[in-house]
Amino acid sequence: MHITTLRRGSAVMIALGAFVCAPAAVAAPATPGAIVRAEVEHDQPMPTPPVAYEFGETLAKLKGKQLEITFLAEIIGHHKAAIEMAELELERGVDPDIRTHAENIIASQKHQVEQFTRWLHQWYGLTPEDAMEHISAEARKEMAEMEKDTERMMDMLRAVDKGKKFDTAFVHMIIPHHGSGVIEFLEPQARAVHAELRVAAASGAMTQESEIVDFRKWLSGQAAPMAMDEQMMPKGGADTGDGASASQASTTPLIAAGGALAAAGAGGVAVVLRWRRGAEQG
Repeated sequence: MHITTLRRGSAVMIALGAFVCAPAAVAAPATPGAIVRAEVEHDQPMPTPPVAYEFGETLAKLKGKQLEITFLAEIIGHHKAAIEMAELELERGVDPDIRTHAENIIASQKHQVEQFTRWLHQWYGLTPEDAMEHISAEARKEMAEMEKDTERMMDMLRAVDKGKKFDTAFVHMIIPHHGSGVIEFLEPQARAVHAELRVAAASGAMTQESEIVDFRKWLSGQAAPMAMDEQMMPKGGADTGDGASASQASTTPLIAAGGALAAAGAGGVAVVLRWRRGAEQG
């Protein structure tokens, strides 16, 4: 088995962390103005939206120019949402470690947004908005669903007051958001036409994997379970390649975490296998 395949497999398992380990969602319709309330264990983040895996399968079917345009059209908006979440953490969070992570997210993902936007224009003469007209209907539908999930998450995060409670809410939400990002990075990391995009995707995936591990460690170190008043119910690198440091993210804990997730439940493994089948067929 090739090393690339192993690394991509472990990356998917990391991305699955929130999905496999999260408590089951309670499907309950919300009346206008009502907020879905849920008690969650302190070490359990929100689940990665299933549509993120579907989008990963869509990317796995694409090649060349179409793969790059579709990926760039999605990841730019995805990063902007993470930046907004991190800016809220700096406004309302109080934990110094989480605030430092938020600062790093803002710096690294702003850099990637600028870099990816520039590449999209240089290579294909497109803005992120123009790129939406050049991708498949399937990809547009999945991206629209992911955007709705993200906006729901953002609305709930904005409703959380300043303090430790906000730190916990931020971490619960940024973990699955990063998980979605890791999934999106997998195909361009392996098959993008431009070498600089392959490097940037690999660096971005490793950075977000490392942050997922750090955030999970932080959650597991909390003294008591935290009740989140607001929680979205799922619907159904410090650098970006311009000289990323290998010390920023060791693959050893990632592979170990991936193995732990694989043992966590057959349902999660089934999702991984379904995603990988799509990648192999692409």
